[in-house]
Amino acid sequence: MNGKQPHRRRDTAVMAELVYTRVSTDEQSTVRQTHLLTEAGLVDGAHGVRMFADPATSSKIPALQRDGFRRLAGYARPGDRLTVSELYRLCRDLADILAVRDWCQRHQVKLQVLSGALSGITDLAAADATTTMLVNVLISVGQFQRDLQNELTREGLAAAWAQGATSGRRPQVATNGDLEQVRHQYREGASIAALARQHRVSRVAIRTALADLLPGRSEQPAPADVDEPRPIRIEMPGKVARHLAARTAALGGTERHALRDGREVPRGQGYSLHVTAPPHVHQALLAAAEPLAHSAAAADRKAYRIYRDRLSQQPPT
Repeated sequence: MNGKQPHRRRDTAVMAELVYTRVSTDEQSTVRQTHLLTEAGLVDGAHGVRMFADPATSSKIPALQRDGFRRLAGYARPGDRLTVSELYRLCRDLADILAVRDWCQRHQVKLQVLSGALSGITDLAAADATTTMLVNVLISVGQFQRDLQNELTREGLAAAWAQGATSGRRPQVATNGDLEQVRHQYREGASIAALARQHRVSRVAIRTALADLLPGRSEQPAPADVDEPRPIRIEMPGKVARHLAARTAALGGTERHALRDGREVPRGQGYSLHVTAPPHVHQALLAAAEPLAHSAAAADRKAYRIYRDRLSQQPPT
């Protein structure tokens, strides 16, 4: 005997419940999926249940190409059943669901959805005419709704641009003449918001130009031959943003302003914060978020690494 445990083969005579979960970003939670699956008795450790997941995986990646689904496909045997809490966790459009249906039919695996319009169908992979028609119609309606929403968004943007609106990042205070004018107007009592509107730049750019004039900073002569550091926009994970928002007393005024002016972008059940600030401000925010790097929660550590890596990947200014 060499001391190794014999390889245990799966009993193919026993049907397995193949449970699949997916979230698009690190900020999203699987709470809703877990709740629906638990109500159906599909929990990790239950007899015959095998869990597979694709964490932080975009739905733009076809289901059959995802790592978690590939592991599921390698484990599946004829007679098994694939279950998801909601269809969009598995597939996003008609082409993807048809590809998954085809895979299930070829491997004799049933397909079940616990919530949504298709939840009443016992086996979505069934090849009968009625099931095929229902799947095609319902998925096509959902795709139509998404396409219509995208079309309305594009029309709204086009109308706004036609009226003179602009999109994208607003410029910074570029020239030394503009910089001196901004500083002079601020000394005369102009507000940061008014200066931003007048010079058509962001408030962060104005605060950068006034960094040494803001409360809590001693005034320093503005160097004539050195450019102001260019603000950069970095997508800060929501966990980092929440950590910093709860500890603003430990931040400087410029860092607090950068957080306050950040733009929240929903990410599923979470969010990220687009923060536009000079590199040294991001470095200060990263330093303030360092406790997350030593957190017991893996998600906290990962969020810190993402922010750190995004900052380190910025080109030198």
